[in-house]
Amino acid sequence: MRRIFAIVGLASVSVLAACTNGTTGNTTSPSSQGAGSSLRIYMVTHGDNGTFWSVVQKGEKQAATDLGVTVNYQGSNNDDSQECQFINAAVTAKPDGIVVSPHSQTVLDCAKQAAGQGFPLILINNCGTTASGASYVTYSGAITCVGQPESAAGQKAGARLAADGGHKLLCVIHEATSTSLRDRCAGAKAGFGGTVKDLVLDNAKSNVASATATLQAQLSADSSIDSILALDPDVAKNIVEAAVTATNSKARIATFDLSTGVVSDIQSGKIDFAIDQQQYLQGYLPIVFLKLYKSNANTVGGFDTVKSGPGVVDKTNASKVATLAGQGTR
Repeated sequence: MRRIFAIVGLASVSVLAACTNGTTGNTTSPSSQGAGSSLRIYMVTHGDNGTFWSVVQKGEKQAATDLGVTVNYQGSNNDDSQECQFINAAVTAKPDGIVVSPHSQTVLDCAKQAAGQGFPLILINNCGTTASGASYVTYSGAITCVGQPESAAGQKAGARLAADGGHKLLCVIHEATSTSLRDRCAGAKAGFGGTVKDLVLDNAKSNVASATATLQAQLSADSSIDSILALDPDVAKNIVEAAVTATNSKARIATFDLSTGVVSDIQSGKIDFAIDQQQYLQGYLPIVFLKLYKSNANTVGGFDTVKSGPGVVDKTNASKVATLAGQGTR
């Protein structure tokens, strides 16, 4: 990280960001005097306006300010068709680089088409492999992917839950088409070693009441479930905790990713631990890497994944992370 911030230090850090916020996106622009202010980058994600993606956006906004570039951010709220439309719109705008979260094979193909037209591409968040075994980076022609290896992260979560006494695990998938979420559950199964079942609650964050009711029914029907792995902090807080409380379940809760509420619940013991992919880096680093590519022909990552995680937040380090989560950077 010292090398990265040394690079950032070369840019003016006194520029002011003029942000225009909307329901699907925003643009962060430097002052007209900012160094590198002619560089335009489009970031297109499957993000919603929830806790996780607000941290990603905070990262890209800070990078835009630090480096004096313009970043146009668009989030599709898990709509593959919308995300591809945003990618096509970015191509039409002819930016200096494009950042994409490949939510599915469909979106990955759209990103590949953009790279094929000569636009420097960096992937974020989902750094997986295709059904044929090719890395997303290789398949799409991207420079790199900034994210965590999801199967390995899931394996770490499963192993931790097993070590904490779990024998039967329920892995809650809140987006049916997300390959990264399924990779997490597959990894958790490998690491857990006991009985593991996936529960798909599609669009759970948009249908909290029905998702909670479905999970409650599952817990009521099977009292032997002693571990639940959520794959999103809002799902953990708003759905899993509610279902566990309503059914008086003794299941231990773990989650992927952080929020101030999740960190507080780790401190209180409601949540055992969180797998932290440090998504601030997924917003910040791609802007740095594209700036380096355009200004110095650097290809960071060696056409492979730059890992932003996984880390683990539990009672041993939650108090330190709590302050940063409150600032919106963790």
